[in-house]
Amino acid sequence: MAEDAARPLAGRVALVTGASRGIGRALALALGAAGAVVACAARTTEQVEAVAAAIRAPGGRARAFRLDVTRADDVLGQTGAVAEALGPVDILVNNAGITVMRQTLEVSDAEWDTILATNLTSMFLCARAVAPAMIARGWGRIINIGSMWGKNGVPRYTAYCVSKAGVDALTRCLAVEWARHGIRVNCLAPGYMNTDFPREAMADERTRALILSKVPLRRIGEPEEVAPLAVYLASPASDFLTGQTIYLDGGQTASW
Repeated sequence: MAEDAARPLAGRVALVTGASRGIGRALALALGAAGAVVACAARTTEQVEAVAAAIRAPGGRARAFRLDVTRADDVLGQTGAVAEALGPVDILVNNAGITVMRQTLEVSDAEWDTILATNLTSMFLCARAVAPAMIARGWGRIINIGSMWGKNGVPRYTAYCVSKAGVDALTRCLAVEWARHGIRVNCLAPGYMNTDFPREAMADERTRALILSKVPLRRIGEPEEVAPLAVYLASPASDFLTGQTIYLDGGQTASW
């Protein structure tokens, strides 16, 4: 496939989970601008339809799919629907995720199971669903969205941190197992980003000061700053990069 420098993903089909808002939305828009045909997937039909429409507006190609990433049957069914409508998935971006702030002793079994299912098991399910066709073609890119909290211990976020640490391990395992098939698997691990949760927390001045004091660059990131890295990881420019977690956190994990 000939590469267009301005549109390095032209002709590729990308599936982005959790594409309705925040980082997922930014990733879907960036992949579309880079030439990919984007399957925008989420449980919120109206929001994800709007993202697909935003990709199509300047002439891109995109379609919305309603997907519950925690259900194996839905993952299989919808990845099949994507392949039928747009073509086999070349690029999978596992972005869907949730969290809950709770003391560990107060976390219910149901909350634990839901967070692990949404943040970790879903990535396994989606990767397993698209990998056979990638293996058959000898080319594929899987980008898992982790978190700096997969590296750090954070009080009241035990389930979330554990799930994101699992994403790191899943990334490494899939990368070494599927490398010989031409599949590259990497993880992007953002720090504090200007999405719903940090935005609400930073409305309080004391909380804002505390958060920024932990970030060497003294600001939080924007979802659009994650997107170019995803395009790079999906493009031929990253052919020799696999099994890595890249922290985009303003230097927070590098700091003491």
